[in-house]
Parts: sequence; structure tokens; C-alpha cells
Amino acid sequence: MNENDNRKNTPRRKTFWETFFGEGATPAALAKQYGVPVLLAVYALFAVFAMPHCTRLKDAPSEDASFRTPAVTAAPKAAATPTPKPEPTPTPEPKEPTFRNATLAYVGDLVVHMGLNEEASTGDGYDYLPVMEGVIPYVQDADYAFCCFETTFPIEGDVSGYPTFHSPVKLATDLKAAGFDLVETANNHCMDARKEGLDNTLDVLDAAGLDHVGTYRTQAERNENHGIVVKDLNGIRIAFLSYTYGTNCFPVTDFPYAANIFFSDYLEPYADDIDELDLSGLDADIAAAKDLNVDMIAVFMHWGLEYHTEPVDYQREVADHLFAQGVDLVLGGHPHVPEPMETRTVTDAEGNERTGYLCYCMGNFLSCMNDRYTNLPGVTTLELEKNVDTGKTYLKNVSYAPLIMVDTADHGVMSTWRYKLVDLHKSIDSYAAGDSLGFINDTLYNDMITALNDIHSIWGANFDRFDPSYEANTEGEMPAKAPMTAPAE
Repeated sequence: MNENDNRKNTPRRKTFWETFFGEGATPAALAKQYGVPVLLAVYALFAVFAMPHCTRLKDAPSEDASFRTPAVTAAPKAAATPTPKPEPTPTPEPKEPTFRNATLAYVGDLVVHMGLNEEASTGDGYDYLPVMEGVIPYVQDADYAFCCFETTFPIEGDVSGYPTFHSPVKLATDLKAAGFDLVETANNHCMDARKEGLDNTLDVLDAAGLDHVGTYRTQAERNENHGIVVKDLNGIRIAFLSYTYGTNCFPVTDFPYAANIFFSDYLEPYADDIDELDLSGLDADIAAAKDLNVDMIAVFMHWGLEYHTEPVDYQREVADHLFAQGVDLVLGGHPHVPEPMETRTVTDAEGNERTGYLCYCMGNFLSCMNDRYTNLPGVTTLELEKNVDTGKTYLKNVSYAPLIMVDTADHGVMSTWRYKLVDLHKSIDSYAAGDSLGFINDTLYNDMITALNDIHSIWGANFDRFDPSYEANTEGEMPAKAPMTAPAE
């Protein structure tokens, strides 16, 4: 059977017109029979309603692919957006604390005997700076330096020494030039030139640019800040107070504001008989100091018995009381010889612990005394630190530099001078290295060795900044150091 035979046997497919109008229907016959408009209308209706239903299935065979309905492809699902992981909060770098620091330097009693005035005399005036030579580097290196001023500047009259000290005004300007900033004037010699001399002394100190505390010209001056000196040193505020046991029997009855005194029976002729403590004024001043927004309180105490290298009972009692009231630094004077120093852990009324400093006596600063221990000054440096972040201020370091008041006449030394304050360690080391410094002989050298041992036995070698046993505190508040036991009287 050939291809033509297959075509003959295959049924003929009806045309569009035959489907609706019967076999043999043609467009021409229909147009003739029904008219062209009708024929076109039928075709249009078919196009609108019938043709969509005649679309072949996508899988059905078709001779013309153009009649196929394109397959609808589902859109791919969008990939899920991952939830971002929270970034870890970085740990802040620890903040370095901010510190402020200040250094205090202080020496003992300035006892201006006539020998010192003669040493300082230039013929037409006075120059005390050479006499102070050994202490000057230490006080100039401090932010604030002070001493006990056991003399007066009278309005008129001659210069004099013991028992009533009247000094030339040049002493005030030389103290300032040496590096001192404050003198404490509450002591047993503050009335040596009576009330007029006390007033003039403060006038002279003012003119020299020196602060002063402990004596006052008027009630109004005493009332201002309760007579307290407040200094801001590099952002550390310190209150300074000063009190004395007596006035060598000179009464201040008519002007009780003139001197801070802590014994009610201060007019007794012998210091051993003065025993009626009255700390009410001192307590009121300490309370006032706390209200002045200060970081530390320092109190100068002129107390004790002369030439005793150990404190008497009332010194210990008052020292304990001062610490309990909130005082940080207790700075003693009057006995003219060194008495023990210590740092101790103290607790205030609120239960806060801190390291307090106490020296019962720093000995003499300048004098012509030559009994054992009376020529052994020292200059103590107190290093203070404030943590600005916490607001706490504390004692960071305590050290002293031992000095000696040399009297060349006592040692057979020929020199152009007689009295001079010299650095004990430097003098000993220089002579041991072959340098006499122009005044040291074997006798003086041996006395210097003895003097250094005496100072260590009272103040402790562990506070001596040049001794191998001294260990400087490098961070935070210094720990307490126990006091030494002073030699027997």
C-alpha cells in the first residue's frame, strides 16, 4: 500500500463551515444564501467564544506548534533571607584612673638663738640662707613646705634670743626665699613680744608672702574659717590647724582669740604641772574643717616635755583623739629633740579605714643647742595622692632626710662660719670618699655617724629615704609602719 492509498482510506476532516452548516458548505455558497454580513458575524462569534475552547492540550499531537498554549512555569521560590546574628557587644577597655599628687615638706622648731643672728649678720643686715643650706633642696622640691616659728617680730626693740625671741624681719623673707610657704605660730613663744608683737609678726609674715596659722590679730580673723588655712595643691585640698599647750605664762585672757591653746591651766609656770586638757575648741575646728570640702586635715601640735625622746601620756591620748575625730596628719613639735614617727591604720566615726601619719616631734629646725639629740633636725616629705574617679585621697609615701646642725667650734674646725645645717648622708658619704667639703674632720665625721644612728633609733631607718631599708610605696595607699622605740632618757 502506497502513500496515496493511505490518504484515500483516511476520513476527510470537516471544514469550519461544514461543522456549522453541513457537508459541502462553503463560504461562497453561504454568502450567497445568507449574505456576507451574516457570514462575517458568524465567524466573529466563533472567534470570540469557540476558539479558546478548541486549544489542544500541551501533550496532544498537533501539526502546527503555533496553536499550542505555552506551559506556565512556576516562579522559583525566593531563597529565604537568613536572620542576621546580633553582633556581640564589645567589652569596653578598662578606664585608667586619674590621679592627682601633691608633696608636703616640713621641719621642726625654728629657735632663733643669738648665735644664729650673729651667724646671719652681714654688717648692714642679715642673711639666713647660708645657715639653712642643707634643707633648701628638699623644701624647694615640695609643693608646700612649713615649719614651727618660735620667735616674733616686735614693732620696736633690739634683736634678742632666749628667753624671749625677737628676730629681724629679714628672717621672714629668707624663709620664703628658701622655699617655705607656711609657718605655724601657735607655740609657747608666740607672746614673747606681747600682743602688739604677735600682731606685727603676722603683718611681717603677710608682707613676705608666708601663710600662717595658730595666732590671730582680731576676733574676725579667728572667726574666718575657724582660723583654718586651706590650701589647694594640684587639686588636693588640705586644711591646716595649729594649737599650743601654753604661752610661757603670758596670758591671753583679754584676747582669747589671739592663740589656739588646748590646756585651760596654760598659765602654770612649769610645763609638767599643766594637765587640764580642753579639746573643745580643737574639736570644733576639726568639725569646721570637714565642712570646708577638704580632702585631708593636718594639725600642728606644740606639746610634750622638752628634751624627752619619748612622748608623754597626754601626747598619746591627744593623738588618738585627733585621729578618731578625722585628722589625717598629726605634726608635733616643742621638745627640741626627735620623738617617734609612725603611720597607723585609723578608723573614723563612720567606720572608714585610712593610713594616718604621726610624728610626736621633728626636733629643732635651726638652733644653737648642742646637747645630744638637740642638733638632729630632719626634713620629712609626705606624698599625697587623690584618685579623681573615686574621690579618695590618701597618704602614698612618707620619708625623711636626716640633717645635722653643725657647730664648728664644738669640733675644732677652722672655718669662715660657725653654724650651718647640712645634709647628714651627703656629708658622711663625701668624707668617706675623701672629700671633707672644707669643714669635716675625723671628730665631726664620727659624731655624724653617731648622729645618724641616733636618728634611726628614734624615727626609724625604714623612713630614711637614703637608707637601704627604705622601701618607697609605688601604688595606692601606703601600709602602716610601726613606730620605733626611742632610746632611754
